[in-house]
Amino acid sequence: MHKYKGIIFDLDGTLVNSLEDLIDSVNAILKYNRLPVHSYEEGKKLIGRGLRNLVRDAVPENYRDNDPYVDELTEMLKAEYATNYRNKTKPYPGVTKLLDYLKIHEIPFSVCTNKPDAAAKSLIHGLFPDYHFVDVIGFTRDELRKPNPETSVKLAQKMGVKPQDCLFVGDSTIDYETALRAGMLPVLCTWGFESFEVLTKLDEAIWLHNPMRIVEALRYGKEMYSLFNEIPDPNPNAQKKKH
Repeated sequence: MHKYKGIIFDLDGTLVNSLEDLIDSVNAILKYNRLPVHSYEEGKKLIGRGLRNLVRDAVPENYRDNDPYVDELTEMLKAEYATNYRNKTKPYPGVTKLLDYLKIHEIPFSVCTNKPDAAAKSLIHGLFPDYHFVDVIGFTRDELRKPNPETSVKLAQKMGVKPQDCLFVGDSTIDYETALRAGMLPVLCTWGFESFEVLTKLDEAIWLHNPMRIVEALRYGKEMYSLFNEIPDPNPNAQKKKH
C-alpha cells in the first residue's frame, strides 16, 4: 500500500509554527544589546541552521565575524528561548490529522531538527502527547547539525526502515540537502519558512501544500505528480493545477 515505509520530520516550519517565539526571543536579546530587531517576515530567512547561525545572521553585518560576541549573544538567546519557546508555537493545520493516519497504519516516524535537543523533545511531548515518535533528536553537537545525514540515517535504523524507503519531510534547502545525503526522498512543505520560489528550484524533491498530501508521497513517491497529472502551483494556498 505504501511505497515508503517511514518518515523523518523536520520540526520548525514543518510540524510546528515556531516563528514568532523564535523571533520574539531573538529580538529581546537584540533590544537588550541596542541592536536593530527583525520582523517575522525577515525572521523566516534566519531560521533553520541552529541558534548560533540565527544569532549571527540576525546581528548587523559588522558584528558577524566577532565570534566571542556572537557566542555571548547565542548563550543569551538559549536562556531567553528556554522560557519562551512554548508561548505561541503550535502545530500547523492538518499535522495531527496526518499523525493520526500514520498511527493507524503503523508507519514509524521521528524528528531530526537543528533546534536545541531539550526544546525539541519538550515541544514534541507537549504538543503531540497522543503520538509515538520513535525518537526526537535535536542539536547537540555542531558537527552533527543538518545537513550532516548521520542522525537521519541512525533514526531510519531505529525505525527499522532503510534510508531509500524513508521520506525526509522538511521546509528548507538544509532539509533537502540532508535528505539527499542520507539517501532519502526529500518532501518539502510550502507552508514553512522557505519561499516557494527557492523550493521549486530543488529538482529532486516533491513539493506539497497540505500535510495530508504526505500520504500520497508515502504511497507513490515522485510518481504522484504524473499519476495525478499535476504541476506545482505557485500559490501555496491553492490546490495544485491540472495540466
